[in-house]
Amino acid sequence: MSRAVLLIVTLCWTFHLAAAGQSVVIWMKNGDRLTGTVTQQDKDIVFLNLPYSGQVQLPRIQIDRIEQQKVTLAAAKSVAEPAAALIKNLPVRHYSLDLTAGKKRSSSNTDNLGFKTDFEQRDSNLRLTFDGRYDYETSNSTKKTHKYLLNPGADYFFAPQLFWRNKVDYAQDFLTADYKNTDLSSGLGYSFYDTAELRVELIALAGLKRTHFKETAGLELFIGDRQRLDFRHVQLEWDLRYVWPGTSVELYSEGSYLKPVNQPVRYIEFLQEINLSSGLHYYLTERIRLSFSLDLDWSKIDVVLPQYPGLSADSRDLHQKLSIGAKF
Repeated sequence: MSRAVLLIVTLCWTFHLAAAGQSVVIWMKNGDRLTGTVTQQDKDIVFLNLPYSGQVQLPRIQIDRIEQQKVTLAAAKSVAEPAAALIKNLPVRHYSLDLTAGKKRSSSNTDNLGFKTDFEQRDSNLRLTFDGRYDYETSNSTKKTHKYLLNPGADYFFAPQLFWRNKVDYAQDFLTADYKNTDLSSGLGYSFYDTAELRVELIALAGLKRTHFKETAGLELFIGDRQRLDFRHVQLEWDLRYVWPGTSVELYSEGSYLKPVNQPVRYIEFLQEINLSSGLHYYLTERIRLSFSLDLDWSKIDVVLPQYPGLSADSRDLHQKLSIGAKF
């Protein structure tokens, strides 16, 4: 009889610990795993206190399951283990694909086709990423845009919010004089927030960019007989994402600002380069989404000739896109 009473008391005490703030693991439907303390909940919202970013609100419709960490009698008699020791770091993966296609019939007939893919895998202290983009556009049966971009990268977290990024940016443009660009960069990043609802990250990088020119580029006056130019640079990257509470809308902005630190030729001055992609995702279902994006690629370049001051060779490409895709 005394054993049964002891068992009931133990179970009640265990339940009391869980209700009073026992650490839990919440698995989101998008694959994210959050560890913290449930401070309040109702039929729609779970309030979770995270150790690094404070309290967040988790809609129940986005939660896959909630797991409480096990409390045993042996653990109650000894010094409690750190929460990190009770959690097995399982890999988290996300990947998405968005497709864009359109026709416009007016004074100029325009057709476009494109896709964008993103991949991310994260474990305890390593995050691997890959972004790819392809754009093809014609106007009155003449090619206006034909290019693709590949961006693999790796982040090593040596603190919960501090990481080191190594990345490669490779771009091929079949229609411009600078038809190929390769950028190798590395630098320090800081993750202010990284939850299922909010991501705020800034990264400061330095690297080397190499630009290749076509033989018929017509730039011999400025670059001589060279077919490539190298310049060192510093840049600032950002990654911002926010899920609007109580809706199926996700806002995002990602991009970079690049500033050269040397000028490889005398008559051309590279001033800055901005790459920006901002917009929103609207989730029709748990996986399928509609996306609207505004993409800007802008290279500011001045031609330095004493007899012709103020000459500009800027390259600016602005696109508005409506696409359909899926995230897993």
